[in-house]
Amino acid sequence: MYGQPGAQSYVPPSGSTAKTLILVGLILQAVFVLVGLVYGGLIAIAFPFVGIVYLVLAFIGVVWLILVWLFSYKPVREGRYQAARTWTLIVAILSIITVWGILPGILYLIGYIKLGDAVREQQMPPPGFPGGAPMMAPASPYGVPPAAPMQPQPAPGMQPAPVAAPPPAAPAAPAPVICPKCGRPATFIPQYNRYYCYTDQQYV
Repeated sequence: MYGQPGAQSYVPPSGSTAKTLILVGLILQAVFVLVGLVYGGLIAIAFPFVGIVYLVLAFIGVVWLILVWLFSYKPVREGRYQAARTWTLIVAILSIITVWGILPGILYLIGYIKLGDAVREQQMPPPGFPGGAPMMAPASPYGVPPAAPMQPQPAPGMQPAPVAAPPPAAPAAPAPVICPKCGRPATFIPQYNRYYCYTDQQYV
């Protein structure tokens, strides 16, 4: 299958987009967890109970980030988009309804939608692979050359019809002959290949 490790280097466009969205969501949640750790440590000096609550939440946030990395981002990096879809949807819902951030949850939700597109793209051969869409050659800067005229091709197993030779030209009539008796031109009779004088009614 395309996009899986060790199979092909082709990465569906939607898979790359989903990976970026999940990574950005992880970074934002890591910032929130870091702020919680710092704030909890500072407030614990004056209000130990409140500080402990913040530190516990920050610790849960660290565990949360590890789970998102293992079950959502890492499968996407490896091209296992179907395996990452369910966990990404859970992460999106929990991030939106909890304190871990609405913005990361929206990013995860969009990533979940893109993962569905990546699964469909993964089932189709990429451009240039056998069965995929043909790769278009770059256009020539000199324009399109004129197409060669199409020549009719004989059907398989059939010989082309022979070209009929032109009929032989009719023999040219000989030069006119003058009747020696009356001095008038005689008429050539092709059937007998002789000249005939109609005035004297005899062959010359």
